[in-house]
Amino acid sequence: MNNDILQTLWTEHRRWSAAAGQLKSRRGRWRSIALTLTVIGAVLHTIAATLTTSSTASALSIIGTIALAIVPIISGRILTPEATRKWLRARSVSEGIKSEIYTFCAGGEPYTDPNTSDLLRQRVQAITKWGSGLELDLARVGSVAASAPPPRLDADRYLAQRVRKQIEEYYRPRAHKYARLAALFQKAQTILTGLAAALGAVTTVSEISGPSQLGPWVAVLTTVGASLAAHTAAARYEFQATTFFATARQLEDLVNQWRATATPTNSKEWSDFVRDCESAISAENRGWMAKLDEDVEA
Repeated sequence: MNNDILQTLWTEHRRWSAAAGQLKSRRGRWRSIALTLTVIGAVLHTIAATLTTSSTASALSIIGTIALAIVPIISGRILTPEATRKWLRARSVSEGIKSEIYTFCAGGEPYTDPNTSDLLRQRVQAITKWGSGLELDLARVGSVAASAPPPRLDADRYLAQRVRKQIEEYYRPRAHKYARLAALFQKAQTILTGLAAALGAVTTVSEISGPSQLGPWVAVLTTVGASLAAHTAAARYEFQATTFFATARQLEDLVNQWRATATPTNSKEWSDFVRDCESAISAENRGWMAKLDEDVEA
């Protein structure tokens, strides 16, 4: 194959990958901002309600109101299902191109003949059409750092550079990361719920002897807890941890199954193994799309 063509297609993959990364980072950044503004707004309103100085209380109340007013704007205009779809589409295009290139380099069907560069180019071109409408996001990427495409891959190289690398450097670390984040946010929600309940009980007892200023803080803790729950649901930490772990295990099962037979790389069994591995990798992204559609319908 013409190395220039393969390099061009690999650079196209990296450009789409960079666009997907930017879209995901933007989504995560604004989600964190929305959470922070919700907490700040609730706290400032509560502090304002407990102050005796009218000017300070008014200033804090105004700032808190502004902070809370920005949150629905962020949710309605930035953190939309369509914005998430854009990220997932860019990621799907990137991973689709990458999958075709690795299938070609490993000699899997339909690339059993090494002189199939034109077929690879056509299939990559078809994949990029799914990213129609994301041209502006691609333009924001600019140039990408130079990176060599994978070479022709025998069985050992494909297993090491593609499958094992995906398992050990991508799926398992991310499964661990998102499982820890899910546990962390769940623990924070539990603590806040307990504190709200305890503070509510203290408020009830203290109000027997007179008015208490603790009551509004119960609402603050409840609001922050609900915001953390919404943030966790939007981030889908548990879903990501489960999906990444399941994909890593599926890839390991495929590797063990193929090693049991160790068929030649020019056989149909090898092509089936390569396609099964690439399908397992791409299925994780399809799962995200399906989950998003379920949430939108709900």
